[in-house]
Amino acid sequence: METTFISTSFEETREIAENLVQKLKQGAIFCLYGDLAAGKTTFAQGIGKYLGVDRVVSPTFMIMRQYPVTNHPAIKTFFHLDLYRLDSLEEIRAFDLEEIWSDPENLLVIEWPEKLKNFLPKKRFDVHLKAKSENEREIIVKEQK
Repeated sequence: METTFISTSFEETREIAENLVQKLKQGAIFCLYGDLAAGKTTFAQGIGKYLGVDRVVSPTFMIMRQYPVTNHPAIKTFFHLDLYRLDSLEEIRAFDLEEIWSDPENLLVIEWPEKLKNFLPKKRFDVHLKAKSENEREIIVKEQK
């Protein structure tokens, strides 16, 4: 299933993410595709907001951030991974992603997932964000099964 949204503000992008996450019965993987400043981190902030995380910041320099989730019946940990600075699959695999994404109590958001190519699990949400203007974003969400 593929759904297209048009967002005209940061708040709207966050709301789109929140609405997607509130339908989840367990953890999931969200792969965020898009150029720099397309809204990937803003989308991740919307996910975090719904999960009760006060402040989600870009993990570009830390690579991955982990947040406890206390207000969702099935999701217990929110992981936010930014692969922008990593160059090899070996560097990426050092984060034990298979263990993270195989646990249904985890929700994982990956920015720059194209660096994982064929390593990503089949079951995931691919989210393509594109800046149409300074304030407008096209967000295409496709659930992979």
